[in-house]
Amino acid sequence: MAWSLIASAENDADAAGTTLDTLSSLNVAAGDLLVAWCKYEGANGTFAVAKDSGSPANTFTFDAGDEVNNGNGDLNASFGYVLSAAADATATFRFTTESRSFRGVIIYQFRPDAGETVTKDASNVGSGFGIGTVASGTIDTSGTDEVVFGGYAQYTGQTLSNREINNVAADGFEDNGSTDHSVWYRILSATFSGGTAEVTQDVTQAWICNVIAFKSEAASGQPPRTMQQSRLRRAA
Repeated sequence: MAWSLIASAENDADAAGTTLDTLSSLNVAAGDLLVAWCKYEGANGTFAVAKDSGSPANTFTFDAGDEVNNGNGDLNASFGYVLSAAADATATFRFTTESRSFRGVIIYQFRPDAGETVTKDASNVGSGFGIGTVASGTIDTSGTDEVVFGGYAQYTGQTLSNREINNVAADGFEDNGSTDHSVWYRILSATFSGGTAEVTQDVTQAWICNVIAFKSEAASGQPPRTMQQSRLRRAA
């Protein structure tokens, strides 16, 4: 299995503001995958995530297709990522917005096997209003060493349950100290088609639910690991 979960960092704030720093720093190694889930309330505006100061900045990429406004002009959320981070033993990350309230950021740090290349494989979004199980749009994955994330955001504190990726329970999750937003993940060694991220909420509310997948594979020119090599690696 390519992926190792290293750590996560988060923070949230109800009051309006423009910067929000994670409560803890991450010891980032060169080549780590960093994934951020960001949520704020208020009119759709500009936002960014990067190191709070100094270098390396490890600035996150936010693809336009991953940014969601619920449609009511007020609830906003997005996944962002750094595919191959620069080493930084004390990285505190800052979520920067226009002046907005009910902001939150969750960052996951994963490490691929040495020498492998990480790419974004697929993503999709979902939003709506209601109660019960909510889901992202579907994705097809193409790698056999993948980590897939679900992200959820809404207004009201919820009792969340049944966090799933492709109809299987998540390997882990982070709720950022509240349940108005959450991130969960699965590490996968096989592809899937038409899968979603899902979570069950118990209060009727506007919601956003996104999914994003990353794959790790041997760099061009490197032969893939044999089954024996993989067994030896796991046994080491």
